[in-house]
Amino acid sequence: MKIAIIGAGISGLSCALALERHGIYCDIYERKHTIGNLFPFGEIILQIMTRPCKDPLDFFKKFGLVLRPLNEITRIVIKSPTRKVEIRGRLGYIFERGQGKNSIENQLAQQIKSKIFFNVNANYEDLKKSYGYVVIATGNEMAAKQLTEWESVVSARVKGGILLGDFEPHSVYVWFDRSYAKSGFAYLVPLSNKKASLILVATYTLKEEIEDLWQTFLFKESLKYKMIETFETELESGMIKEHQVGNVYLVGNAGGFLEPAFGFGLVNSIKTSFYCADSIVKGGNYEGKVKDVLKGIEKMVELRKEIDDMRDEDYDRLLRIIGNPFIKGLIYKTNFNIMKHMPFFIKLIKKPGQ
Repeated sequence: MKIAIIGAGISGLSCALALERHGIYCDIYERKHTIGNLFPFGEIILQIMTRPCKDPLDFFKKFGLVLRPLNEITRIVIKSPTRKVEIRGRLGYIFERGQGKNSIENQLAQQIKSKIFFNVNANYEDLKKSYGYVVIATGNEMAAKQLTEWESVVSARVKGGILLGDFEPHSVYVWFDRSYAKSGFAYLVPLSNKKASLILVATYTLKEEIEDLWQTFLFKESLKYKMIETFETELESGMIKEHQVGNVYLVGNAGGFLEPAFGFGLVNSIKTSFYCADSIVKGGNYEGKVKDVLKGIEKMVELRKEIDDMRDEDYDRLLRIIGNPFIKGLIYKTNFNIMKHMPFFIKLIKKPGQ
C-alpha cells in the first residue's frame, strides 16, 4: 500500500503516525527545508475545547499521542474596551509551535519512521498517479479549492511577534476590541517566564491595513515589551463539499476543518488525520467519520456570524456576564459543553435590534 502525504505539519505527521501503527510507512513531502512553522508561537488547548474529556492531555491519549506541554494554564485574563475578567483553575495547556525541539511538530516527528522529503513542492495530481492514496495536509485551502466546492466563512490577517520581558508562565491574556481586531481578537501566550508570543487576528482585513491595526493594538493596550521577532500571514476558514476525492484525502486545515470562530485547528487536525488513516487502512467511509467534526464546525460557523455583528459594548456586556460567579463556575468548573451553546448565548447578550 503506497501512500503519499503532502505536508509535514501536525496533520501530516499525525496521519503518518496513525498509519505506522498499522505497519504502513508512507512518503511525506514537505516544501520547506525543515519541520515546523517558520515563525514560533504559543498554542493553547483549553479544557472547554475537548469536552467531554476533562483533560486535553487525555484527549491526545485517546489517539495514542503523548504530547508534552510547556505549561499548564491556570489563569486567563480577558479584556474588552472597558471591562476585564479573570478566570482561574485548571483551564488547559500551552504548547510550543514552530521549529524548536519541544514544538508539537518536532514531538510528532520524533515518533515517526516514515521518510520525509524536504524542499519538495509536491503536486497531488502527479502523486495520485503513482501512489494508491494521497493525503493533503498542507495547512491551507488551495488544494480544496481545486478539488471540490469551497465556501469561505471568515478571512483574517495575522500579525504576531516574540516578546522579551517578565511573564507569568501559567497566565494567558486575550483582548477583544473592534478598533484594532475588528471581529477578531488578540492574545498573549508565555513561552517561558522571560519570553512570550503576541498575536493579533484581525478579521476581514487587507494586507496594507494590518500594520496600522497592530500599532493601534500595541499603543492602546500599553504593550511596551522588547520585540525580537515579528511575522505576518493570512488565514482563511471555510467549508468544503467533499473531503475525499477519488484516492485523495483532505485533512486538518487543508480539509476545511479549521474552527472559524477563534481559529483553533489543532484538535481537529489530529482527529481528522487519524480518521483518514483509519479509513485508508480499513476501507471505511471517511466522510462518515468526520461528521462529528463537521457538526462542531457548523456550530462555530453560527458563532462566527454572531461575533461578526458584535459591537464593543456587546463585548463589555459579555465579559460582565462571564464574570458572574455562577456563570463562571458553569463554564469553567463543570463539564458542560458551553461551545455547543455559544451561538445562542452570544445572540442573547446583544442589544435588541442587532
